[in-house]
Amino acid sequence: MDYTESINQSIDYINAHLNEDLTAERIAASVGYSVFHFCRIFKEYSGKSLMRFVRERRLETAEKEVENGCRLCEVACKYGFETASGFSRAYEKKFGARPAKRMNA
Repeated sequence: MDYTESINQSIDYINAHLNEDLTAERIAASVGYSVFHFCRIFKEYSGKSLMRFVRERRLETAEKEVENGCRLCEVACKYGFETASGFSRAYEKKFGARPAKRMNA
């Protein structure tokens, strides 16, 4: 069975709701699948777990705001991180440098 359309719909849903409390349950429901089944097919098609994809997508979107000079604590809260330091660690893990260092590079 080809799940490409469902995967693309879920990615559109994720992109449209990045600032909200995204859960695997909500994403799977948006395309009409059980959580277990959808998480399995999402990983098969994308090579990443569903929630890892969401986290990376949030970081990629947040990176643009950081580069535009937005305050870290505001960006962190906007994209679901509890603290600016937690956001900075995740950012560094993804991009190889802390947000402030990338802005100055």
